[in-house]
Amino acid sequence: MKLLIVDDQQATLRGLAGNIPWQDVGFDEVNTAGNAMEARLCFGRGVPDVMLCDIEMPVETGIDLCQWVRHKGYGTKIIFLTCHSDFQYAKQAIELKASDYIVQPAPYEEIRAKVESVVKGLCAEAKNRRWQAIGKNYATRQKEIGSSLWRGFLLGTVSARGFDSLPSLPDIEEEGWLALLQVVRWTASARRWQEDQLAQALQNFAEDIFGPVASCVLTAYMERNTYTILVQGVRGDEQPDISGRLRYLSDAYEMYMPCKIALYPVGPCPVTEMPGEWKRLLERRDRNVAGKKGVIGAPAAAAVREEGYQPQAMRWLQLLKEQGAAVVEEDACACLDRLLEEGRLTAGMMASFCMDFNHLLARIWEPEGELAVLQRSADWQTMSHEAMHSADRMRELIHETMGCCGKQEADSGDEQNVTKQIVDYIQENIWGEIRKEDITELVHLNGDYVTRLFKKEMGISVKGYIIRQKLLEARKLLRTTSLSVSSVAVQLGYGNFSHFSAAYKKEFGITPAEERSGRGRPQEEKTETKL
Repeated sequence: MKLLIVDDQQATLRGLAGNIPWQDVGFDEVNTAGNAMEARLCFGRGVPDVMLCDIEMPVETGIDLCQWVRHKGYGTKIIFLTCHSDFQYAKQAIELKASDYIVQPAPYEEIRAKVESVVKGLCAEAKNRRWQAIGKNYATRQKEIGSSLWRGFLLGTVSARGFDSLPSLPDIEEEGWLALLQVVRWTASARRWQEDQLAQALQNFAEDIFGPVASCVLTAYMERNTYTILVQGVRGDEQPDISGRLRYLSDAYEMYMPCKIALYPVGPCPVTEMPGEWKRLLERRDRNVAGKKGVIGAPAAAAVREEGYQPQAMRWLQLLKEQGAAVVEEDACACLDRLLEEGRLTAGMMASFCMDFNHLLARIWEPEGELAVLQRSADWQTMSHEAMHSADRMRELIHETMGCCGKQEADSGDEQNVTKQIVDYIQENIWGEIRKEDITELVHLNGDYVTRLFKKEMGISVKGYIIRQKLLEARKLLRTTSLSVSSVAVQLGYGNFSHFSAAYKKEFGITPAEERSGRGRPQEEKTETKL
């Protein structure tokens, strides 16, 4: 904290500054001023928290200085010092909201005590402001905080102690319904959605559907493609209709959201038992390898006998050698479809199929091959983990790996054809946003492989090529049209003008403004432009 002492008597000023241990009071900076003008300069260098100020000073009084402080809106606490116990001074001090009024001479201990009292008040005010900020933050983020705590409770990392003090959380003493929501399939538009957007959409849907009949509706993001819904305090005859409302939620997702979902409900059950129920819901989710959608009830108690899986890896290896990767992809997907049609694609059968296919990949793996590069990517790690539990993701894994193997079989002419496709695509879409994902989807190749192939063929990265082509179009517009420089930047997808200008100068050696005016260009280029 900062303390400012203002007095026109130098002896008094030195005594107040040097004879009281201000550090013990809580000040880490003490400044002095001999008059009101010097005090204003001190405010300019940093507003003090407390000001000890003499009233009777030449030119401007302490009252004048205090009026200036209040006019500026500074929150400095002011303690007046005066040699006269004049009631008029005391009245003015009260009107200016001074914290105290000390009649000189006064012992240093008395002055220190009064300042300490003011400092305690400042600390209390700061504490109150912090609590108010925390309360305001909780009020605006109540649902988000509640969801985070509920997620931790289900995972066993957060205790339920204190749930009753937070209105967005369930009553730990009551029963409720718990459901796991699994995204089983994404549509083409799903890439525009983020996890936090989907979580917010789920909360909105759940409140609309369950809010009219329940006292507590809470949702939370748990892990990739997995969310939870808690419904508590269901009123009247609505309790048996929870499954019906979940079906309505599933239909709403199919109609309005970029995905299809499966819902696994359990309940009613005590809130204290829900972490254990959540683990069982995860097991039910992992058994849905076929990707069934809608509301999925608890499985029958009797275990289903599974027929043994017949390994296909060696046959696929022979097909790969004789007929190529595309035939292996078709055959593997057909095997998966047969298991689905026959109703045999259980979690155990899916695990056997996945291990069988991985056995094939192990036989054809090479340390520096394209398959090895693919398997080191983060996307592959995610896909490989999810393929064990989803037929759709297994198909994607088959497609990606066999596509990669197929590209290893391609000759250099095929590589040139891929590069030409990318170049043509960039030229056709030069006025819009060109994303790496769109390019890899166009040529059906792994992103890392596309990057290396393009650099090998063109001598420049895909990103660098896109930037250069956009800047060439910008130069053409600047030379042949009357569009403003900023309009040209916007048309080519540059939202930040300074970034556009810097990129243009780096590429051509002159700024866009210089290009427009013709300055900085070679003379022959200027002549050619005029012609």
